[in-house]
Amino acid sequence: MKLIALNTFWAAFLLCGFAASAADRPNVLFILVDDMGWRDLACYGHEIHETPHIDKLAGGGMRFTNAYAACPICAPSRAAIMTGKFPSNTGFVDNFLSQLNGETLERSKDSQFMKLEEVTLAEAFQNEGYQTGFLGKWHLSQGTEPRLPTDQGFDVNVAGSFWGRPVKGYFSPYQMPNLEDGPVGEYLTDRITSEAIRVMDGFAMQDKPWVLYMSYYTVHGPFHSKPEKTKKYAAKARQAKVKLKNPAYAGMVESLDENVGRLLDWLDEKGLRKDTIVVFTSDNGGMVRATENRPLRSYKGDLYEGGIRVPCIIDWPGAIKPGSVCNTPIHGVDFYATLLAMAGLKQQPENHQDSVNLVPLLKGLRGDADFERAPMVWHYPVGVPHIPHSKPGSVIRDGNWKYLRFYEDGREELYNLKNDIGETKNLVASMPEKAAEMKAQLDALLKSHKATIPTAVPAKP
Repeated sequence: MKLIALNTFWAAFLLCGFAASAADRPNVLFILVDDMGWRDLACYGHEIHETPHIDKLAGGGMRFTNAYAACPICAPSRAAIMTGKFPSNTGFVDNFLSQLNGETLERSKDSQFMKLEEVTLAEAFQNEGYQTGFLGKWHLSQGTEPRLPTDQGFDVNVAGSFWGRPVKGYFSPYQMPNLEDGPVGEYLTDRITSEAIRVMDGFAMQDKPWVLYMSYYTVHGPFHSKPEKTKKYAAKARQAKVKLKNPAYAGMVESLDENVGRLLDWLDEKGLRKDTIVVFTSDNGGMVRATENRPLRSYKGDLYEGGIRVPCIIDWPGAIKPGSVCNTPIHGVDFYATLLAMAGLKQQPENHQDSVNLVPLLKGLRGDADFERAPMVWHYPVGVPHIPHSKPGSVIRDGNWKYLRFYEDGREELYNLKNDIGETKNLVASMPEKAAEMKAQLDALLKSHKATIPTAVPAKP
């Protein structure tokens, strides 16, 4: 009886004391979506998609118009978030291992992985006493000895494995590693959110802050929506006389939004909203079969803006002016240094070498004109074999200027994104000095990263 009474006392104490503790060291809810395009949210201008919960999140925080994923495909982009390093710096530049065959960089059949010696974002928080949970798509360690999120800084792993998509689809039975099947017909996005709430309930019982990394499989294919939502968007598009590539994809976006709403409602119900930083972003641009990225050029798999520019919203209650919009370019590697700073933890530049602390932007201490950062780089030297528009190349962005070099034909392109967001006017011929300057910057960065540069056309399987 004494033991039961003591446990009851401590449970009550922890529940009462948690909010005060979290006020000093905020919780972090990081929401990563798979393959969501830059314009797929209503708050980014989509005419058809209904995303009221995510729009409300943007209304309370800061919405970025020049946010970038680290790669036009998933795994290297996700590794960059975890490591705070450009893919060219870690060598994790593709979903698969790539190796030189003569002067040609070829994809092997072996999958890429994140090195265990990397001190991940999760490990950085875990080492400071944070509880850490991972849910959904991991895809950062594959092969004969898969490394799970629990090997690289997460206390809890739900549904994270070598899978890059729901192989069996979005309706149970999922037959997915590290996730038990639910009732027949259960929807995966709903289920993973329910699991996240269960994990957060457990975290809230402890007198320690937490990081929950909510890595949704959606809106990646297969494009499985709840049937009523698919019908709804097909009808809505007809009525509005708006071309909609994929009504099922639109339904998936709405289901995502509903589940983000469930997470935010949980924070409100527990009184933790003001103590929790929320980040929302995507791992690369939208797919050509799913959505329309215009006015951006191209889609997932491509180094043009449609492949790498993504939605990004950060809400930091009490620190960010509600409804802020930031036009300053930011990069997927920046979350590492930024979240450490937001939580009041020490920077670890030896680990997150390329990450830039965005707190001055978030707090309004710096604006678009006076926030200086080093150039951002993308290195994708192989391309995606099954995506025809995916071309191997490297890119550098410095301010409003973007320089691209493609390895198949040696083509060079230069754009001023402030004046030409659609990348329609190649300025290399009219501004050769600027192109040469940016080429030199790109070469220097890739050389410092010891990046592998193909000098011949990568072979297609």
